Amino acid sequence: MIMGYSFYEIAALFFVYGFLGWVVEVIFRGLCEGRFVNSGFLNGPICPIYGFGGVIVVLCLTPVQDNIPILFICSAILTTGLELITGFALDKIFHTRWWDYTDKPFNIGGYICLQFMVAWGLVCVGLMKILHPPVIQLIRAVPFMLGVFLLIFVAVVFIADVVVTVITINHLANRLKIMDEIAASIHAVSDNIGTKVYNSAETVKAKGGNVLESKNARVIKEKYSGNVEELKQRYKAMTEERHRLQNRILKAFPKMTSRHYSDALDNIKEKLREKIQKKER
Repeated sequence: MIMGYSFYEIAALFFVYGFLGWVVEVIFRGLCEGRFVNSGFLNGPICPIYGFGGVIVVLCLTPVQDNIPILFICSAILTTGLELITGFALDKIFHTRWWDYTDKPFNIGGYICLQFMVAWGLVCVGLMKILHPPVIQLIRAVPFMLGVFLLIFVAVVFIADVVVTVITINHLANRLKIMDEIAASIHAVSDNIGTKVYNSAETVKAKGGNVLESKNARVIKEKYSGNVEELKQRYKAMTEERHRLQNRILKAFPKMTSRHYSDALDNIKEKLREKIQKKER
């Protein structure tokens, strides 16, 4: 028992609030964008950060739930701290920033901001005063063995979803790396062509020939231009590749940025936006 809650009840609260958080995210994004967006880190209808946030608030703040000002302040601090730790951890683990509040006033590193700190505080007050009492009553009303069976089933699906999501993110990272390497090769070949053409032109000029009509310059361009075009086609193909799970993540986190491969990620996101716009026409 932790603060009057069994481990069974804590696990159930995690999944319930994770699901309700996903519902809120979907509604919010739907109102903002006018379409359904499967929000959240995972593919399934659970946002783990809401599950953890709900459990932390319930366990830590039940003793002060009748003092609204204290409940609001503590809720805002706890949930914002969780958001900061989560954003920082995802950035360090995957070298990717999943959300960005740098355009909001009073933000810290783009991970958190005052506006959402206030919002989380208000949401948690509503959770503790309105939502949590019937939720915990419903959990306790479910027969224990049935509840355990449901929890095991949901937990297995949840773990599988986490594994699939991590694999998808790693594949996306590898895709970005390859695209970045192709882009670097294009620049290297282009620089090589430029250097060779320049040296050829300088040689022709030194001999008193016509630089513009230099045969060597034309031969060099023809020799290497095919390599550049081939690399550009490979880059374009990788930008336009269809990866359903990768695209879902990019749709869920439109402000995602990569610390190492920003240009490649921006190009993929731009192509994805174009596809979405075509479908909506």
